[in-house]
Amino acid sequence: MTARRFIGALGVSLIALGAHAGMVPLDDEAGESGKSGLAEVEEGIGSLPAQSVTNIEVHPEGDRVTVAIVGDGRFFPDAKLLDESRLVIDMPAVASAFRHSTVQGQHQLLKTIRVGHHADRVRLVFDLLEQPAFSVEAKGNKILVVLSPKESQGSHSEISQSANPLDVSRPALQERKVLFDSGPRTVKKIARIIGPAQSPFRVQPVQMAAESAPDQKDSRSDDVVAGQTRFVGRRISLDFQQADITNILRLIADVSGFNIVVGEAVKSKVTMKLVNVPWDQALDMLLKMNGLGMIRQGSIVWVDTLSNLAKQQDEEARAKDAKVKAEELIDRVFYIKNIQAQELMTSLRQYLSPRGVMQFNAGSNALIVRETESKLAIMRQLVEGLDLEVPQVQIEARIVQADTVYARGLGIQWGFQAANRTPSTFNAIGGLNGPFGEVAGTGNSTISRSWLVNLPAQVGGLPAVPGIGWTFGKLGGDFALDMRLSAGELLGLTKVIAAPKIMTLDKREAKISQGESIPFQTTSLQGTQTTFVDANLELNVTPQITSRDPKEDAKRILLKVRATRNAVGARSNPAGPSIDRREANTQVLVRDGETMVIGGVFVDTQNNNVQGVPYMSRIPVLGWLFKNKSESVSKQELLIFLTPSIVKT
Repeated sequence: MTARRFIGALGVSLIALGAHAGMVPLDDEAGESGKSGLAEVEEGIGSLPAQSVTNIEVHPEGDRVTVAIVGDGRFFPDAKLLDESRLVIDMPAVASAFRHSTVQGQHQLLKTIRVGHHADRVRLVFDLLEQPAFSVEAKGNKILVVLSPKESQGSHSEISQSANPLDVSRPALQERKVLFDSGPRTVKKIARIIGPAQSPFRVQPVQMAAESAPDQKDSRSDDVVAGQTRFVGRRISLDFQQADITNILRLIADVSGFNIVVGEAVKSKVTMKLVNVPWDQALDMLLKMNGLGMIRQGSIVWVDTLSNLAKQQDEEARAKDAKVKAEELIDRVFYIKNIQAQELMTSLRQYLSPRGVMQFNAGSNALIVRETESKLAIMRQLVEGLDLEVPQVQIEARIVQADTVYARGLGIQWGFQAANRTPSTFNAIGGLNGPFGEVAGTGNSTISRSWLVNLPAQVGGLPAVPGIGWTFGKLGGDFALDMRLSAGELLGLTKVIAAPKIMTLDKREAKISQGESIPFQTTSLQGTQTTFVDANLELNVTPQITSRDPKEDAKRILLKVRATRNAVGARSNPAGPSIDRREANTQVLVRDGETMVIGGVFVDTQNNNVQGVPYMSRIPVLGWLFKNKSESVSKQELLIFLTPSIVKT
């Protein structure tokens, strides 16, 4: 079995360091495969992994174009062709110091290069104008990507690949990087190995489908299963039996590109077999099963027992506390311009040290802080970030109230009068008082007069209803008939318009109220007391400036509105009248200067009343002599128009 076989595609790097100081060369069988278009670059083991991408250079060369990705160290790229027009290169554990998000291709094969910044990697997406032949080469602190027309790409000899695990048993002191091209046969990733092995171990290559498959997913996908830790490292396969844990950590260090420092207390033998798992997941499992932990600082990872790590953290915390206690306390005054100092103090108190003191002065609206210099610097930054000018919102309201009343009524009153005459008296009926005054006759009379049917017209809102009446009688007679017909009609239209304006701060409630206070009397052991209940129109508005769509020029205002209309009711009791309540609560999003309408506060009342003598009032036609009828229609409508506008300062 050969010491190393190269499988071109996604950058396989293999290093074997021996326990001896001498250098043992590797077998030359790999060189035979290298003649098929793959280049190997010799690089010293002292170069450090890259921390950031510093520049991207495009060099057109006739029908070919070369893109140089420059960094501050050695790269471990992961490249794949998503489709005919996109080539993706991922660089894990690398940040970007490159300021531009896109780079122009300046060539017929390359349109643009897009730079994506992620928490765990930098991704470059090559937007291609046509599907070219490509090769990717890691050389020193650069990655060279060469694009050329497909017909100009030289033929590549197929590289043999062993399905058996890679056996690394001989130490070596040399590093070789295998470049990859756009051939159809690829391998996802295998591990690089650093450090001598105490016992033989094997590294298995991971098979993958061809890059041209459209449904292939990146092994470092960002998909996260809910409730599970996210692992995004390169995938490796490990098979160990009673191996020293330090050797496994050295292997993971070489794969990840991180520098791993192992504590003296880390000593154990490990038996494990992992197939196609991310290296960070393998490291996490290795630490958990051996009761270990790690602390990461930049590109350095310190692995030690949990007790040693906790002890170190406690010592650092005590040293930090001692340093803080040794600092001198300084008094400083922060003058607050835009908000109340008392409100700001509530937010800042949690950042005080145990020795710190904070007070506010309402007169000057200032904060008085006694703290160390380092804490005062933090307080200054917080005050500058929180003491921002609060925008003001002017709310213009138009309140329109329209009342329409229509009522009519029809009634009748009639009766008769009679007198009893004796043979000794021949007086006529005199002093008969009808609806229109006294009737002829001057003699004394014993006539008794009253309404037999007394059902006058009733129209709501009118104190008296006009009518017309007659008195029928005979001079010298002993009988008289009185009759009066009454009819009334009422039509009223009331329209009230109010246009108040009010200004308030953002997220502060504004209140508009209009009406009267109704007195109520209550009796208790202390005596009779008078209380007042408001019967008014009240409007409470809380604006909040927000802009959800950055493409829109006009800002949006979220209005929280509560409209209340209380009025004196028709029912009454000895304690006082009733109160009719109408209330509407809503939240609406409007643009700056836009008008919103609150409607629906609408009351339509219809009354039909008939009063009469039982049975007699139901006789057709003649029944009108024994009843009255009234009708009324009342409509009340309330509309509220609100126009919020941001005050420009």
